[in-house]
Amino acid sequence: MSDPTHLGENIVLRTPAHHRPRLISRHRHGTASADDVLHGWVHAEDRVLSVAVHRPTGPERNGTVVIAGSPGRERVTMFRTIVDVARTLAADGWRVVRFDWAGTGLSPWTTEAAPAENWADDLEVVREWAAQAGPVHGLGVRLGGSILAASDEHGWASRHVWAPVSGKLWLRHQVALRRMAGPELPARVTPGVELMDLQLGPEGADALKQLPEPEADSGRGLDILDAPQLEPVPVDVHPRVASVPPEAAATIAGAVAAVADRLPDFLAPGAVSLIPDHAVRLSMDGTVVHLRRTRVGRDHRPAVITIPDDLQPAAPGVAFVSLGSEPMEAPGSLWTRAAITASARGAVCLLAERTDTGELVRPGRAQDPNPYVRYTLTESREVLEELARLTDGPLKAAGVCLGAWGLVACVHQLPKHVTQRLSLYAVNNIGWQRAPWRYWRQGLRSGPLAPAIPGQAPAEPSGSDPAATPSLEQRLGAVARTIVRGARRAASNAHPRVSAAAAAVGIIDVPHPLMRRLARIPGLRVDVIFGPADAQHAGVTAGPISTNHTVTVLDPLDHSLHATASRRSMLDHLLADL
Repeated sequence: MSDPTHLGENIVLRTPAHHRPRLISRHRHGTASADDVLHGWVHAEDRVLSVAVHRPTGPERNGTVVIAGSPGRERVTMFRTIVDVARTLAADGWRVVRFDWAGTGLSPWTTEAAPAENWADDLEVVREWAAQAGPVHGLGVRLGGSILAASDEHGWASRHVWAPVSGKLWLRHQVALRRMAGPELPARVTPGVELMDLQLGPEGADALKQLPEPEADSGRGLDILDAPQLEPVPVDVHPRVASVPPEAAATIAGAVAAVADRLPDFLAPGAVSLIPDHAVRLSMDGTVVHLRRTRVGRDHRPAVITIPDDLQPAAPGVAFVSLGSEPMEAPGSLWTRAAITASARGAVCLLAERTDTGELVRPGRAQDPNPYVRYTLTESREVLEELARLTDGPLKAAGVCLGAWGLVACVHQLPKHVTQRLSLYAVNNIGWQRAPWRYWRQGLRSGPLAPAIPGQAPAEPSGSDPAATPSLEQRLGAVARTIVRGARRAASNAHPRVSAAAAAVGIIDVPHPLMRRLARIPGLRVDVIFGPADAQHAGVTAGPISTNHTVTVLDPLDHSLHATASRRSMLDHLLADL
């Protein structure tokens, strides 16, 4: 291991080059394998940046495309889009690099505020790293395009910007999204700009405000992608339906290829491979923590392990499961920061991707309206089993919303030696709510079953009397009400497997019977956590349910942990006894 480099409050230690991820040839759903993507980190002064390298799946070209995505809430809503474009470019022969800006996603940072003032430097670091394998082309999306356009053209073979927006307009839009979340969202508690799932310091916010909206400039090698196939951009839609049409991805790939075909070749294809560090070390409050990329479960899902520098055999273990519609990590690095904090206190932590979110989603599953299905249970169980193999100590697992449901519903499948040392933290699980029809209505109006893309006006009914023709929402609503009313009573005392089947058809208030059965598992502890608004809506009050089961109401805590105050409250509660 190289000597530590002192970098202000943090210490980053590089990992030897011979420690590389093991490659496994396994294909999913008849398409390109998840292992066609290498995950790891690259170093940027006092920061480490998470990168994903898509290896070419078609005849290899000479060059790399670096995709600069948009941070904040748009990282979630456009995640599938970015991955779809990366796959298309890889199929066209490109090596493709995706990355997270410092302090966002899986790029770890030890303070609440992401260092947005350094994001322009982050892009240059990734470009320079990619340049070791030949010419580098840049593709910027939304705010990422503005940062790309503001960079020096030196070092880029070409730059392409999709859906450009100025930094000021992007910030205004993100602030408006936070305001639209409603009065239940806790108030701002820190200086700077607080967005949905992301905190920016004053310096970072000012740096973004200075970014102009990009304009095409052939002299600087800057191209604005404005073909009709590229609209509308899936920004303000539910993440589960936010995928780019194949013709749009093909248009982007064609634009990059058109420029590249006019450039001379500097290296033969495949002369140098881009392999990021699969392990890094950094300092949290003066304590060194190791981060390592790995795979979990039978489908080899991408995962991250954090380990204390002095790992004890009986160290506590903590697992984190994301929300139902989000990739492995939220925009503001909620679980990554929690894992680093916990490992600085001696715990080994694990977080993993799920097949219904993030980069593992395949086109055939992009319109799946219901995540309460069997593979959610299977993948939650796999995370807990892997955590139990990492340590002999007490185990904790925290999940939000669907993640909480997956943890609670999978416990009956775990061996006794795991459940005896396990504590579950089920945060804002909508399955507890006594009015699940609220979520059916919400899904029919703005989710995958909506008659139009959210944000667009629905088509007018045909006929002379529009009101006489039931809308798609009304027709589906009648069916949904019948299912829920007719089956809820039968499911109230059902076996967990029956409850899981009920969830698969949309009856999502099934954890009630599960909790009664979990109370019979020796040693298992369950803490059901709500914010004040969710507790009121679910009709629950704080207090013990049984000897090892309790309901906790945390204030402040919003449903999806969007607010900085909510994330503080949750982490303090979860990590209190470490």
